Amino acid sequence: MQYDENLAKFLSKNPNTLYIDFLGQKILILSSLNIKNEKEKVYVFGFEEENIFKLDNVEFKPLSLNDFLNIIRTNLDEYKAENAHFESIIEHKENILLKGNLIKNFFKKSFILKQKINRNLKNLSLLNEALNLLAETSPHKKALRPLIFGVNIALKNSKEILTRLNELHLLISAIKNERINQSLYFLSVLSAIFLPLNLIVGFFGMNTNGLFLNGNKNATWYIFTLICFILIIGLVVYYKKRKKELEFDDKISKKTHK
Repeated sequence: MQYDENLAKFLSKNPNTLYIDFLGQKILILSSLNIKNEKEKVYVFGFEEENIFKLDNVEFKPLSLNDFLNIIRTNLDEYKAENAHFESIIEHKENILLKGNLIKNFFKKSFILKQKINRNLKNLSLLNEALNLLAETSPHKKALRPLIFGVNIALKNSKEILTRLNELHLLISAIKNERINQSLYFLSVLSAIFLPLNLIVGFFGMNTNGLFLNGNKNATWYIFTLICFILIIGLVVYYKKRKKELEFDDKISKKTHK
């Protein structure tokens, strides 16, 4: 394996995981992310028949199959650890919602989390594609199969995590919309109740002669009774409508089975 200026320029422009036949040399570029400091480290491997080489500074040095597989396995474990971290975050958010609470600044935080999940998903997809291309021409195909299987599982897990986050996003949006609709409905009921009361107060508050009940000793009690009656009617109507709303897990009555 030879390292020259052409390969150096190519590697500088392609930091992502990639398997390619570059000028007759089979090259595997492996971009590894360290979770602790979030710094990317790029490994470059070369292949000649059954021999494996690793680029160290500006020289390709022989590398054993076990060492090569361990590097790939360590890289895969990092992506799995990220998936486990993302999954624990989403489970925590789901538990908060199950307790009836909302999440502060959820949409902003979920956007950042989605970007991280997509980055992990992209890296796993590139790794899966590179290993599959390598396995097609490598004599170490059997040794690569378990790694490819592990990458496929991690890739599927990343997609499931992203789906759960999207569903959580939709659920919180629906909850907030439902609360807004309930608030608007309650304000509408209050408006319907107090509108006739305002009309009554406005009517009897006019500074004119010949009003109804003018000079009656019990006029105030009559008006107060009318106002209370309107309030009670409005509250009863509101309560009956709310009572008709069933919970999702309410059991079907026996009458419906007959």
